[in-house]
Amino acid sequence: MFTQEMVELTSQPMSELWERLRQEERIISQSRARQLALLREIGRRSGFARSISSSDVAAHLDLSTDTAKALLQTADATPERSPRMASLASGEWSFDRTTAFARLVQAGAEPDMIDAAHDHDIAGIHRLRAMTTRIRRRDERQAFKERHVRSFSSLDESVGFLNAQLPAHDWKLVTDALEDRADRLPSDDGSTREQLRADALVAMAMDSLGAKTADHQSPGSTITITVDADLAARSGCELGGTIVGGPRIGPNLLAELMCEGSVEIVLSGVSGVPVAVGPTTRVVPPKVRRMVLARDGACTVDGCGNRYRLEVHHILPRGEGGSHDLDNLTTLCWWHHHVAIHGTGMQICPSSPTTRRRLISRSHDPP
Repeated sequence: MFTQEMVELTSQPMSELWERLRQEERIISQSRARQLALLREIGRRSGFARSISSSDVAAHLDLSTDTAKALLQTADATPERSPRMASLASGEWSFDRTTAFARLVQAGAEPDMIDAAHDHDIAGIHRLRAMTTRIRRRDERQAFKERHVRSFSSLDESVGFLNAQLPAHDWKLVTDALEDRADRLPSDDGSTREQLRADALVAMAMDSLGAKTADHQSPGSTITITVDADLAARSGCELGGTIVGGPRIGPNLLAELMCEGSVEIVLSGVSGVPVAVGPTTRVVPPKVRRMVLARDGACTVDGCGNRYRLEVHHILPRGEGGSHDLDNLTTLCWWHHHVAIHGTGMQICPSSPTTRRRLISRSHDPP
């Protein structure tokens, strides 16, 4: 039966599909209204309504705790014969809207605010509820006391995570700074806003660590890498590489480090004991780097021209035999170098003009 219905859906116009979706939501609203009536009756038989816990509801109905709490709050703050209950029972209101109103009532909103809420969407109702909550001095002190930024990595150390809680003003300050920096990134690869904020955070961290110079050029940094020679050789550098005091790295990051900065490589054998230490050398010699930057003057990606944190990039990567010859080097802004090329896997088309470099996918051969 279900399979036949799914086949029929493929022949229906979009407008009809949306209408059927709304009909299903109305059915859900009507079902939720009946659940609220059942919860009230269970509460009455238990002696008082608040004797039912959200964990009881979650266990009996196989719901998340949040949904169980929403059911109890809505049952408690939505009188059986109220217009709000009638709207839910008829399917005119969704359960989410009814719950938003219930929470607004429980927050102590005045009648005029409750009336005004009818003209708001669900997010607007939640904002009205927030306006009814007093911010006391002790609340502000507690929020400041609980401020934190937690940093941790995945078990395989291939991904890092940040979790933060800040007082409201500090949170606004940080998010405004992230948005401002994100707006100044080129972002021509379809990056989402969340991805741009992540790129902005990295750029701000690099500035804070002193890597930014007066002419907005990145001089690079000294990085020490330990490499298990056997693992790296067998896996094409997908295994065996680790930044000292930091995470494991793969071939993409290694290629980026080989473009910018000074790299010190510590080789280790099967026992893990260092067996050789390579000299700390700038991957691109300073004189050559200055010549490339002076020649290009700005990011050479077609249509960019950005001068923020300029970096020198090997068109043919060092790991594939690329040299330090001027013809194999070009200037990129931090975003095109770090994000577009080494982050998302694009590469420069070798046949594109020197001042209008085109980015192509590594899965495609240059035209």
